[in-house]
Amino acid sequence: MNAAEKKFLFLALFLFALGGVSHLGVFNRLSPLELISLPINPEFTSLADSASLDSLANDSISTDNGDFTSNKKEKKPKKKAPAFPLSINTASKEDLCFIKGVGPSLAQKIVEHREAKGSFRSGKDLEKVSGIGAKKRMAIEEFVKFD
Repeated sequence: MNAAEKKFLFLALFLFALGGVSHLGVFNRLSPLELISLPINPEFTSLADSASLDSLANDSISTDNGDFTSNKKEKKPKKKAPAFPLSINTASKEDLCFIKGVGPSLAQKIVEHREAKGSFRSGKDLEKVSGIGAKKRMAIEEFVKFD
């Protein structure tokens, strides 16, 4: 066993032992907040006060007017995936984007082709859309139905 293999073995054993010790709960007794000294606003009585911790974590002072403003980013609600298989002739651009391999531009092309040429009757009709070849057609067919 060469030196590199010995170092690797030692590291693996150390990490294995560290994982075993962490499962025993030795590290759970100390809170990371207790180890860090932060400047605390005098109106808060202790770090153990959960309302104080939430306020410290979520609020920040605005530099322009001194008001407290929320520091959290507004999350957009996730769109719910449609039920598969989708009807290719009635699906919206947003619904088509849930199909693997179909992005917004390809979904737009499918919708435009459907509006211009009429409904799709089979998978072969999908190949008439610019950007869809045989492989992509086969992948799309798994998630759509033709009415």
